[in-house]
Amino acid sequence: MKLGTVRNGTRDGALVVISKDGATYTSAADIAPTLQDALDRWDEVEAALQARSAALHAGDVEAKAYDGDDFHAPLPRAYEWIDGSAYINHIVLVRKARGLSLIHI
Repeated sequence: MKLGTVRNGTRDGALVVISKDGATYTSAADIAPTLQDALDRWDEVEAALQARSAALHAGDVEAKAYDGDDFHAPLPRAYEWIDGSAYINHIVLVRKARGLSLIHI
């Protein structure tokens, strides 16, 4: 099962199920409005999403042809903050910008 997010005019987009070959997709917003919601309620929605995926592959639901312009980031507002300051390249650049030398331990 492949899941994705399509643009729908909201900040979080709408959840879709994508065919195995990536050629088509169908809405899953009635099961979970967003991918984040599906992840938050996975135990509740997994079976329905699997069924929607099977229906897509059987041709039993309306499908749209894949168009990359329709798609949004999978989790447009992921709940994390990633800091690159621990990477040595970042440390070197920041210290250089401050006129400091790299401390060797």
